[in-house]
Amino acid sequence: MKSLIGESPAFARLRNALSMVAATDVSLLLLGEPGTGKTTLAREVHAAGARQRGPFRAFACTGAPPDAFGHCLAEIPNGCPATLYLDEVGELGCPEQARLLHLLCEQDTATGGPDLRVIAASALDLERLVQQGIFRRDLYLRLCVVPLAVPPLRERVLDIPALTRHFIADAAQRHQLDPPLIKPGAERLLRRYTWPGNLRELSNLCERLVILLPGAEVGPENLPTAVVRGAPPADQDLGFALPPHGIDLNDLEADLIRQALSLAGGNKSRAARLLGLTRDTLLYRLQKHLIPG
Repeated sequence: MKSLIGESPAFARLRNALSMVAATDVSLLLLGEPGTGKTTLAREVHAAGARQRGPFRAFACTGAPPDAFGHCLAEIPNGCPATLYLDEVGELGCPEQARLLHLLCEQDTATGGPDLRVIAASALDLERLVQQGIFRRDLYLRLCVVPLAVPPLRERVLDIPALTRHFIADAAQRHQLDPPLIKPGAERLLRRYTWPGNLRELSNLCERLVILLPGAEVGPENLPTAVVRGAPPADQDLGFALPPHGIDLNDLEADLIRQALSLAGGNKSRAARLLGLTRDTLLYRLQKHLIPG
């Protein structure tokens, strides 16, 4: 799992859990918003497990035609240990759910067929779909041996600089162009943006910058309007509203510093980046508010 990029607390917890799950053969259910990298995580689990020499078969459940599961499994040699990845399994209709359940049950009793480990992913709340009678409970229970939530990018603020460098380097290599350099002002805006499209949106932006600004410095003026504003246009709000009774600004500042330290796992440099401060400024304010360092 060392190839997974990110040191934010939320992602570090997920990476540790994935490492433990990869050492087993149980069914895994990845739950998270579109674009959070669930397919990449599934491939990492496969590559880190005992089935790494076998095939990894990804099956797109959205709009899956009849008998598609059968064709997918037929491509896997008999007796071959393989991983079957079910992308957006919550999009399956009732007939397709029944076919999938039947095929998985057959795997338990059949001899000579492929030896499968199932990893499923969904952006939908499968438990709620089960309660609504939309998704089969028996299928859900087979898939959800270990459920793991994949955090959205807005909860991985500390990882955005490293992810940006990775996506830029990857795009520059593929297009054989010089990578652009993200200036500090632009990097602050990237960290502030809420990224509704998650990793996919960040990756697309990095590729665009590589193509349009090869080898150049990227400032705020080169970023999309939504990123500069700090949120998608539809999600814009008025920011912090001062309550009628007022606030204690010192208490608010101290509370924000404590929150940043918590999110950064106690790392002062990371906490300073979350607050848009230099490390020296943060150290001064820690002393000012008598916050233990």
